[in-house]
Amino acid sequence: METKRETFKKVDVKLIDRPTEVARLEIDPVEIQELANSISVQGLLQPIVINKTGNRFEVVAGDRRLMAVKQLGHPKIMARVVELKGKDVALARATENIQRKNLTPLEEALQYQGMFKKLKLSLEDIGKKIGKSPGIVKRRMDVLRMPGSFQNALHTKKIGLGVAEELWSCSNAGHREYLLEMAIEHGVTTNVARMWVLDFNKRQRAALGGAGEGRGLDSVMEHDPIYRSCDLCKDPVDLSKVKELRMCGTCFDAITEIVRGGGK
Repeated sequence: METKRETFKKVDVKLIDRPTEVARLEIDPVEIQELANSISVQGLLQPIVINKTGNRFEVVAGDRRLMAVKQLGHPKIMARVVELKGKDVALARATENIQRKNLTPLEEALQYQGMFKKLKLSLEDIGKKIGKSPGIVKRRMDVLRMPGSFQNALHTKKIGLGVAEELWSCSNAGHREYLLEMAIEHGVTTNVARMWVLDFNKRQRAALGGAGEGRGLDSVMEHDPIYRSCDLCKDPVDLSKVKELRMCGTCFDAITEIVRGGGK
């Protein structure tokens, strides 16, 4: 990346344009309000980064900070002004975006896809620029190969990436969607999701092996156990064997601490 010049100064917000490509698929107005409240109390702790284009500027990093400052009605904002050429702007923006901790797996995957397709970078090049292995980059990009239902569940944080990857390995599309619904409803760990798929595969093999004896896949599927995570030890437990004990949150926390060895 070649930077001609870099300066820090306060810039009129009316001269700053939002990025042409925004990293977040949607921006929560509540999040912007909370950021605005923080800036009003503590000030802008980190300048935004903007690229000079003629007489105007375009945001490279700090789009939400700019929106918050505009919401507060501040006429100027402290910015690090750079002058970048061509693809360097897109590369700088993608690198800044990926370093953010609040991107969802889907948003992160879209950033890598842009670097791969639009900037013509290899997985190795992407990994070097962001400090991650090519394998991790590919793993994140694989999210874009998942069904839309999986992408939505990941983006809305209803399941984690590890759970999505395990469930995606289920070869039966219908059962895969069923497991996804169960994962969203009950909340499961990666180990539980793996057990679901392994158990289904085992029963599928058993059903196919017993087809000559009149045992079809449907009859086996009727008894397919469903697992969820134990609230205390986090190990998989058959949902039909889950024991319930009604208690308040204080008692639950106390029992959890004792079971995990933290109490007396």
